[in-house]
Parts: sequence; C-alpha cells; structure tokens
Amino acid sequence: MAHTRTVVTPILFALAACSGGCGVADINDEFEPLDDDSGWSGGGAGGGSSGGSGGSGGESPQGGSAGIGGSGGAGGAGSGGTDTGGSGGTPEPVRDPVLFIHGINGEAANYDVMIERFLADGWPEEHLFARTFDDPAWGCNIDNADTIKLWVAEILQATGRSRIDLVAHSMGTLSSRTFVKNLGGTHFINTYATLGGMHHGLASSCSPPFPFKPCVWTEICQTDVFVGQLNEPPSTPGDVHWVSIYSTTDETIPVTSAELPGAENIAVEGVDHSGENGLLEVEEVYEELKRVLEYPPW
Repeated sequence: MAHTRTVVTPILFALAACSGGCGVADINDEFEPLDDDSGWSGGGAGGGSSGGSGGSGGESPQGGSAGIGGSGGAGGAGSGGTDTGGSGGTPEPVRDPVLFIHGINGEAANYDVMIERFLADGWPEEHLFARTFDDPAWGCNIDNADTIKLWVAEILQATGRSRIDLVAHSMGTLSSRTFVKNLGGTHFINTYATLGGMHHGLASSCSPPFPFKPCVWTEICQTDVFVGQLNEPPSTPGDVHWVSIYSTTDETIPVTSAELPGAENIAVEGVDHSGENGLLEVEEVYEELKRVLEYPPW
C-alpha cells in the first residue's frame, strides 16, 4: 500500500548559540528522590545501564547533569551531546535516550518492531525504554502521568543525561502530555512525539455517568475538563520540540483529535492506528519519527 506524507504545520526551529546564559534545570528542582519502591520495573528494551557514552572526543555543551542522588555523566554522556566521531569529522546526529509510552490496553511490546529499527540505526539498546503501566486497560491518565514522572527520573539517573525524548501512542498521549505540561516535564524532554495521539479526546467516550464508570473513560471525553486543560494556552509549552504524527485514514483517532496546534503536525495516508499496517510498525512513520528524534538539543 502506498503511503504519502504531508507536513501540515511544520515548526521552524531557530538554532542559536548560548553564551553563558543557558543553564540546565537541576532534576532535583522537579523530581523527588527515588527510593527502592519507585515502581520502576525491568522489561522492555533497555534495562538502564549507567550512561551511554558519546563517540571518541564527543563533547556535551551542557555536560553531565547530576541525576537523582547521582553524579553527572562525563564527556559524551551529557545531555544532548553531539558526538564528533573518532576522527573529528561530521558530527553524528543527536540521540537522546527514548521512553516509549503505549496506549489504552497496550503494553511495552507494542514497540518491539520500532525498537528493532532504532537498534539497527545505531541507537544504544540501553537508551531505549518501553514500559507497561500497572493498569494498562483502565488506569487513570493522571495516575499514569505520575508513573511517567518516575520512569523519566530513573532514565535520567541511569543514563547520566539531563533530557530524553518521549514517544507516545494513542491515549498514552494524554498521560504523557499531563506529565510534560503539569508535572515539570518540559525541563527534561527534548523532543515529544505522538503517534495517533488523541490530543482533543473522543466524542464516543462522552457517555452519561454510570456506576463504576472508569475515570479514563471520562478523561478522554472531548468536552471533559481534563482534555480542556491540556489544550489551554500554551498547549505546547516550554523548550520542547512538539511533534504529532498521525494518519488521515486512522479509524480510531480522527484527524481533528490528532492535530496539535503549535506542534509540527505530520500526516501520512494509508496507515492504520495499530497492527502490522499501523503507526507503530509502518516504516514510513518510523523514518519520520527518527528524523524528529534527531533534532538538536535545546
């Protein structure tokens, strides 16, 4: 099946050099220290080894930011460091650690095909993280956002970086946007990319209250205060590259919900919401995602 790409509202990113005034937010300003009961679990790709190192001679403009209760990474392990390669040639693309967030009824394994492609293209295995929520079917987005906050803190500590990239599918968009907008995530995310994200909720979930109605069913209603707050200005806050990739033929998430004002909106055709022909497995979508995850650091 042929797929076509349309960039709907691309952002022009201005690259400006900082001279002494571009400090990196201290992670401890936003996150409480983790303890042994942080809720972080193994599994998914990348168990979180201590810091992927840059190429020989790699240098980070920000240096290694201290993790929670940890020390700063050295050399190429700093956030957003552009590896210069072993011979001082053309700089390699910026490759931050990546956290993948699944949608409702999803799991970390939904990203297996995509992660294999990232590995083949040179991303370190220890910098690719896919996790499954404790209640992937009916867990509240607000609770999931707190979990994402813990996951991000753990990744920053494990890798020695001060920023990561965040990728979310379907309803995972609402959980992760809650973290980014409301829980200080803008300080620790470089590129935030959604795949078939329900940024504006769904009309189909706006049913009248009924006994034991799951909170998530209320949250994803397009007229609920939860969705409304996320889309109040600024809907794409902070020094973050906001990207929404979606399909015009997605029968689960309509274009009207997937487009995000203020973001780089990228439309593809002929791609399903999930499955072998879905947003997480079609190579064209992967190539677009790879491109935006190589945007330069803030």
